Amino acid sequence: MQTIDMTTVTLSTLLITGFIAPFALYTLKAKRDEKAFAHSFNELTKEYGVSPTVVDRWRKHYTLGLDKVTNKLIYFRYGDFPQQAVFDLNEVAKVSVQEKNRVVVVGTEKRSILEYVAIQLHFKDPKHLARTIEIYDGELFTSQLGERVMAIKWRDLLNSHLKAA
Repeated sequence: MQTIDMTTVTLSTLLITGFIAPFALYTLKAKRDEKAFAHSFNELTKEYGVSPTVVDRWRKHYTLGLDKVTNKLIYFRYGDFPQQAVFDLNEVAKVSVQEKNRVVVVGTEKRSILEYVAIQLHFKDPKHLARTIEIYDGELFTSQLGERVMAIKWRDLLNSHLKAA
C-alpha cells in the first residue's frame, strides 16, 4: 500500500490553484465588464425609447443597433472616450463606408494598412454635415477582426432600410 505525502499534495494543490487563478479571474472580470456594457446600452435604449431589433457588439468596445419600428440607429462606444448617439433615419439620405489607409514600403513591396473604418451618414438636409460612426480605429487595436466586413454589412442594411422606408 502506498502512503500519500501531505506535503506533495499541498504543494501540488497550491501550484494548480496558482496556475488556474489568473484565468478564472480574467473570465470573471470579462463577464462583469460585458454585463456592465450591456446594462449601459440597455439604459441608453430605454432613455431614448428605442428597442433595437438588429444589434452588433464587437471588441467589448462598440455597440450598434437598429430599431426598424422607430426608424432609429443607436451607437454606443465605450472606453476612454465614450460616445453615445441616436440617429433618426428619416433624416438620412444614404450611408457610405469611410476608410483611411496608409502605405508602408517594405523593400520593393508596398503594403496598404487599414487605419480607420467608419460608417458615414449623409443627411437629406444639405446644411446638416455628415456624421461618422467609428467601427475600427488602428490606434486602439493592432489587428482587425472583420470590421471592414461589418461596416459594409451595416452600410448595406441601412441603405436597404432607407429605400424601404
